[in-house]
Amino acid sequence: MPLTEQQLPSKIDLLIRNAVIITMDLKNSVIENGFIAITGNQITNIGQDKSIDLSKYDVKRSIDLHGSIVHPGYIDSHIHLLYQPLRWVQKDGIHASDAMSVHSEYLNNITPEIEELSYQLASLEMAHNGTTCFLEANVIDTNIAASAVEKIGIRAVIGTPGIKDIYEENTYFGPIKFSTNRAFDLIDRELTRNQNKNALVQGAISLHGMGTASDELLLHAKSIADKNNVIINMHQSYAEDDTVSDYNRFNQHPMIHYEEIGFLGSNCTFAHVNFVREEEISPILKSGCSIAWCPLGSMMYGIGGTTEGKHSELYKKGAQISLGSDSANWTTSFDIGNQALIAILTAREKTKRPDALLAEDGLIMATKNGARALGLENKIGSLEIGKKADLIIRKNNLPEMFPQTDPIRSVIYSGKSSIQSVLVDGNFIVDNGKSTLIDENELYYKVNNLKKKYPFYEALFIE
Repeated sequence: MPLTEQQLPSKIDLLIRNAVIITMDLKNSVIENGFIAITGNQITNIGQDKSIDLSKYDVKRSIDLHGSIVHPGYIDSHIHLLYQPLRWVQKDGIHASDAMSVHSEYLNNITPEIEELSYQLASLEMAHNGTTCFLEANVIDTNIAASAVEKIGIRAVIGTPGIKDIYEENTYFGPIKFSTNRAFDLIDRELTRNQNKNALVQGAISLHGMGTASDELLLHAKSIADKNNVIINMHQSYAEDDTVSDYNRFNQHPMIHYEEIGFLGSNCTFAHVNFVREEEISPILKSGCSIAWCPLGSMMYGIGGTTEGKHSELYKKGAQISLGSDSANWTTSFDIGNQALIAILTAREKTKRPDALLAEDGLIMATKNGARALGLENKIGSLEIGKKADLIIRKNNLPEMFPQTDPIRSVIYSGKSSIQSVLVDGNFIVDNGKSTLIDENELYYKVNNLKKKYPFYEALFIE
């Protein structure tokens, strides 16, 4: 409920008025002719313009949106920031496993400068497309990553990179190898970031996953996550081969095994899960774990996740399905709105049912289910009093956004190019389609000149 006039703060830093507000609250309410009052980094009131006389208050800045749509920022629950300089350097149509040789050469020669530029470029791309928070899968230097993310102004959740203690021959998992004891020592390193609850970058527990963690390591990770009230993030069942490998190792399907050993829980976030057996559905639903569906991450290499996977069916049964962009070369762009659209359309095509998923389902996955996957559902994911002021303002002067009949469908089906402004913590980080915090052209120039500066990098490109 909106606050009364007596409860409102005496000062309002930003007042957004005359907006169509998609709140994504418990009822997914839409407020016509609405206002949002922001003080500091929080939403302090929300409702219809006519419901309260805000002229009595000290308003620092007021914006009339003239009927534009406002909704929560998108949340990307599985992304790799590290590979932006590799976008489209590989031959089109190659197998996913063949792409890893280029990644191996890149990672073995990468420099701090390349890292920083990649992290900034990825974060800027997300910000442009409305992502206000993301879950990172595996960077190299987390301090460089955190600094780059903060320069763009978005939120992030990161864990210690590369945590694993099982290695297979002829499989590339990165330049660092840990013993189980060493993995134990490093796994909670990023949790110190959580001492500052207002920091944009927070810490979680990350495992590489996909058959690279012993039961001992899994259970240690779970105990640390439980103790610190954070999530565990790992890859799972991306392709048939790693899914079968898990089955052979456990002598049962992975989700069943995770349930039996006490690993599976509501604070587990699994990326991909493109292959699920019928017996695994019950453990997934009972545990309340989150699954970060990356539809384009499967489709780009013909993995089969959108045809063989059960993401939409699990969602309909109550599973916590969110969305992820994955990585450059594993997606078209870091655009969770586009992932939502693809998820909806592939579910309909697969099931031959136009109601398999609706636009509202896509927006749920892109916002509040994403917040749940990151363990931040009490802070972000919806526009409600007391939550962080992370939101997207849409343009209202595009033909595809008219007539103004269904704002949720307008956002999901027609909103690809309609993002006007993006706010995080109550601050404009994108306004009129441009970053407010960095010189975009300077960043683009530096990225394009990497080939001239680093011979190894130039050699990666296809002639």
